Amino acid sequence: MVSFLVAVSAYVQPSQAYILRGPHLLELVTQQYGSAKTLMVFQNVRFFEPATANVLAEAEETLRYLFPDDFRSDSTSQNASRIHLVSEGKVLTVVEEKIVANQETSFDLYKDILLYRTRELLKQRLARLGIDTSLTCLGRFNGRIAIVLGSEKPNEPVSQLWVDKETLQPMRWRLVSDSGDTPPTPFEIRYDEWRQVNKTWYPMVIGIYNGGVLEREVRVKALRVNPSFPQRLFDAQLMEVQYLQSVAERPDESVDGELSEIEKTINEFRKRIEE
Repeated sequence: MVSFLVAVSAYVQPSQAYILRGPHLLELVTQQYGSAKTLMVFQNVRFFEPATANVLAEAEETLRYLFPDDFRSDSTSQNASRIHLVSEGKVLTVVEEKIVANQETSFDLYKDILLYRTRELLKQRLARLGIDTSLTCLGRFNGRIAIVLGSEKPNEPVSQLWVDKETLQPMRWRLVSDSGDTPPTPFEIRYDEWRQVNKTWYPMVIGIYNGGVLEREVRVKALRVNPSFPQRLFDAQLMEVQYLQSVAERPDESVDGELSEIEKTINEFRKRIEE
């Protein structure tokens, strides 16, 4: 009997015995947020100059989540206004009342982990962004044990989602592009200071890092759970009519090469500050 138990314990590795598999992990992650149908978030966003860590600009932003897959953000600063809409699979971005890009930037991705509230929707979104949702392992981040979705080793240079093993709340989301860099430069989103409001969990601080350098920080000021939203706020066709011109009609103002719309906005902020 003793030899049989030894053989079994040798076969079942402790490091593997307690790791949730990808589909189960995503189910638990989406469940732990709560059962809210809508969510409104009021937050402050700070943009940093990577070379100096100085605050380049600040914006006040209002987010509207219509679960499980519709989202709108409205942000204003001293220098610019911006609307970003994801509705029925369509993406629109408006800056200074002009449609500038029919796509999302990397800085917009932080909301995906919080928006897609079913296992299948979240799985599909992560897969499109390069995460192999069939693979998991254990890792440690900031003194906490995490389940790492997307690889079999936590230090692999691939896209991963790290989830706190105890709370099942996302901790960090690493996005590694196929840019050809050796080693690749990771783009990372960190979710901190989770708080429960009316049985709904949400991170009060979100940091966005490029190559380990903080480029943007979100600090939540207030949450409203289950508010009512006018349907027109999520009507992409109405927004296109409202702002008249499409990207195709204004090719000179579309995203140019690797310079994203938000990077152009930040550069404009810098110019105005320096004047």
